[in-house]
Amino acid sequence: MQTWADIRLHIYQQMVASSAAPTPAETARSLDLPVCEVEEAYRGLADDHVVVLHPGSTNIWMAMPFSNVPTPYTVVCGGRAYYANCAWDAFGVVATLHSDARILTQCPDCREPLQYGVRDNKLTRVDGVVHFALPVREWWKDIGFT
Repeated sequence: MQTWADIRLHIYQQMVASSAAPTPAETARSLDLPVCEVEEAYRGLADDHVVVLHPGSTNIWMAMPFSNVPTPYTVVCGGRAYYANCAWDAFGVVATLHSDARILTQCPDCREPLQYGVRDNKLTRVDGVVHFALPVREWWKDIGFT
């Protein structure tokens, strides 16, 4: 019997392999489960703040630190591009992948392109400031905004 942990692992394996989260139907097919059981697991994982679902659906919007939709935070690693939900998560993607990477974004104030690199677990550019509009304890009140 598959558990939520198995379903979660499958979601993250697919995010890493393809830069996209699987739909409940795709996960059901891959794990030989009924779609309704996978949808229930996706809702439970969302309730536990493991993933964020698109409003009104069981499709994944975010599987932290990955975003399943385009964002201004692109992480290029191992020949693949991933989207992150924010600057914080961009570095989380790099840490999750355990690899050298480039983070591409832009200054939210002046729109100047910004690029950060990680090589051998060290930043190759250390200037700049990351601003968080809300304290971490408030992020889940509106995680789509945060």
